[in-house]
Amino acid sequence: MRVSNDTLRSAFLAALDDARRRVIDTQEKVSTGLRINSPADDPVAAARVAHLDASLARLDQYQSNAIFARNQLGLEEEALTDVIGNLQRVRELTLQANNSSASNGDRHIIAAEMRQYRDALLTIANTTDVDGRHLFSGYREAATPFTTNASGVVVYNGDQGQRTLQISDSRFVAINDSGADVFQRIAEGNGTFVLGVNPANTGTGTLGSSSLSDPTAWVADTYTVQFLTPTSYEVRNSANALIVAGTFNPPAQSLTFVGVDMRIDGAPAAGDTFTVTPSATRDVFATLDRLIATIDTPVGNPAARAQLHSNVGQRLADVDNAMAHLIDARGEIGARVRALDQQEALNADFAVHLNTTLSAVRDLDYAEALSQLSQELFGLDAAQQAFARAQNLSLFKYL
Repeated sequence: MRVSNDTLRSAFLAALDDARRRVIDTQEKVSTGLRINSPADDPVAAARVAHLDASLARLDQYQSNAIFARNQLGLEEEALTDVIGNLQRVRELTLQANNSSASNGDRHIIAAEMRQYRDALLTIANTTDVDGRHLFSGYREAATPFTTNASGVVVYNGDQGQRTLQISDSRFVAINDSGADVFQRIAEGNGTFVLGVNPANTGTGTLGSSSLSDPTAWVADTYTVQFLTPTSYEVRNSANALIVAGTFNPPAQSLTFVGVDMRIDGAPAAGDTFTVTPSATRDVFATLDRLIATIDTPVGNPAARAQLHSNVGQRLADVDNAMAHLIDARGEIGARVRALDQQEALNADFAVHLNTTLSAVRDLDYAEALSQLSQELFGLDAAQQAFARAQNLSLFKYL
C-alpha cells in the first residue's frame, strides 16, 4: 500500500496533538493539585466527588445551624436567669413583708419595690434577638408576647409553636420556647392542692406548711375545715359530706385527711374556716400581682394580721413554684445546648472522614504525576524531533 506524504504528515500531527494534550492535562493536575478537574478525567470518581462535596456542604450548613441555635438558646437562658434572679429578690422581699414587725407603711414600700421587679419581668419576657425576633412568641416571632390589657391583666399574644433547626440528617433542636410554656401554666400551691383562709375569720389561726402525705388517699375536691369551737373542727367536702372530725390543740397542730397534711398555727375562733382546693395553673404575672396586692393590704387587728400571714405564705409557695418551673425550663435549655455540643462534635468527626475520603478520591499523587509529566514531556520532545526529521525526507535533497 502506498503511503503519501500527506498521510504521514497527518499521522505525525495527530500524535503530536495527543502528546501535547496529555502534557497539558498533566500540567493542569499538577497546578491544581487535583487528579479530577472535569468529569471526563474519571466519570465514576467525579460522581463520587460530587456526592462527597454535597455531603460536606450539608455538614457546613448543619454546623451553621448549630451556631445559630446556640446563640438563640444562650439569649433565652440569659433571659430566664434574669427572671429567676428577679423572683429570688421578690421572695426575699416577701419574707421581709411577712415579718410580724413590718408595719403597713413598711409593706407598702416593699410592694412598690416588688412592682418594679414585676415590670422588669414583663420586659424580659418580651426579649428579642439581634434580628428583632421575640424569643417567647412561638411561631409569631414578630408579635410582642405579653401586653397589659385595659384591666391591668397581662395577656399572651403568641402561639404554642416551637421553632426548630436541623443539625444533622436526622436531628432537630428547638431554639425557643413559647411564653405560654415558660411564664404561664404554673401550678398553684404545692402542685396538688391550694390552701385558703376565709377573710371573715375572727381568730388568729394561721396556715402553716402543708404536704400530700399519702397520694393514694387524695381525692381531688374542695374541702372546708370549719372550727366548731376553738378546740374542735370538722372537715367536709363540696357535697357537705363529713370527711373527718377532730380535736385541735393550740398553739399548733397538723390536720390530716384524704392524704392532706395541713398545719394550722395560732388560735382559731369558733366559726373560722379554711379551705383545701385542687391546684389550678396561673401565670407568673398574676402570681406577682396577687402577692403584691396581699402585701399592700393594710391590717389593723390580730385576726387581719393572721390572715395576712396565711395569704402571704400561700403566695410565697406560688412564687417558689414559679421559680422551680423556670429553673426546669432553663435546665431544658441546658440539655439542648449539650445536644448541640454532642452533634457538633459528631459533625466535625464526620467532616474529617469525608475530607479524608474526598482527598483519596480527588487529590493528586504529586510524585506519580511529576514522573508522568517528565515522561510525557520526553515523549513530546521525541515526537517533535521525529516529525522534524520526517519533514526533511525527500529524494530531491539527494539529486
